[in-house]
Amino acid sequence: MDWRKLAYVIVPAAALSMVLFVLNRLVEPLPPRLITFSAGREGGAYYTFAREYRRLAAADGFVVDILPGAGSVQTLQRLAGGQAMAGFVQGGTAEAVPKTGGLLALGSLYYEPIWLFHRRTQPIRSLGDLRGRRIQIGEEGSGIRPLAVRLLRDTGVTADNSTLVALTSTEAATALETGRIDAAFFIIAPTVPLVRRLLLHPAVSLWNVRRTSAYTTRYRFLSTITLGEGVVDLVVNVPDHDVTLLAATATLVVREDVHPVIVRLLLKTAEAVHSRPGLFEAPNAFPSDTLVELPLHEVARRYLRKGPPFLERYLPFWVAVTVERWTLLILPPVVLLLPLIRFLPSLYNTRMRSRVTRWYKVVHEVDHTLASCTPEEARAATERIRGVQTELTEMAPPPPSFMGELYHLKIHLDWLLARAEAQAAAPVGHSPR
Repeated sequence: MDWRKLAYVIVPAAALSMVLFVLNRLVEPLPPRLITFSAGREGGAYYTFAREYRRLAAADGFVVDILPGAGSVQTLQRLAGGQAMAGFVQGGTAEAVPKTGGLLALGSLYYEPIWLFHRRTQPIRSLGDLRGRRIQIGEEGSGIRPLAVRLLRDTGVTADNSTLVALTSTEAATALETGRIDAAFFIIAPTVPLVRRLLLHPAVSLWNVRRTSAYTTRYRFLSTITLGEGVVDLVVNVPDHDVTLLAATATLVVREDVHPVIVRLLLKTAEAVHSRPGLFEAPNAFPSDTLVELPLHEVARRYLRKGPPFLERYLPFWVAVTVERWTLLILPPVVLLLPLIRFLPSLYNTRMRSRVTRWYKVVHEVDHTLASCTPEEARAATERIRGVQTELTEMAPPPPSFMGELYHLKIHLDWLLARAEAQAAAPVGHSPR
């Protein structure tokens, strides 16, 4: 085995492997395959959407572990405490959690109407009219509670001058119908039976929002939407007139240390789930980088404005991620090795040629010696030339493109050998030509 030939293969391969190993350590690690996702109560909209995310993420090789809970406040607490990586959060709830510095929004997903139902005998023109009344603001941990408290507080309605009660949605509807409370805040989809139930109840009315500019200017995460006449039920005409509602938006929120690949996966999934038209949403209006309360993730900002990365548009998600990662791994060493690759043919040619041409030093020395030498020196030169010829015989032949140099060397050695033998056999003092 020619160890020198083998070395030409092993050394570059070992060097490349070392470079790839170092780069693999430096490049961002692969994302975890498990995503812990905080959602609302089972059967609610957040939990239903989380199950859809789980189904779509499974197709890309990820596992979504859904953590049901009371609502947005608990989700924010879980995210801030590290118990979850991502979750749905209702707009207007971030104020209820003191430590949200490490949380970022990936975008708003859809409108969440704020329903304020009240006793028909106690009409409401503004939220200030609720002062002194019994008001349902939502149970602890729900998303509506901090938003309702905030809206009421800013219009002068507090626990000091009014009765604020915490009930579940079903309990609040019953209490409102029976007159045990005067008003109730809800954030639920318009298709939920409870909305239709309260809209049809003769003793209950729905607040029609006025001063819309004041609300949307003061609360940048809020917008206004119109519940058109007959939208909930066209047959019995529910509602019986157009109603203007305030609306928050559901927001997808993650911890800031979540892997960028998972961020892109969640955005891809959100686009598939929430770009469809809804009762209040136009096609492809969501996900959006507007109407978010928390700072927007930089990856989300690029994704929502420019779309997914190039590879993810044409390849399956995990394939695109793998190709992207290997590109980051291979491209730097390729750039570094390009000058070496251009130099390698020249280096190879020089190395192969030197296997032959290095003997010309001996040829030159013998030729110089034979110019003026004794028979004894000529015989020594003869033995030296024969030694070179022996080594050439044992040497591995060079590539075919360098055989010409080898045969030229052999011709020159034969010529020198004949000359040296002639001078060694000549009488002392005679110099053969």
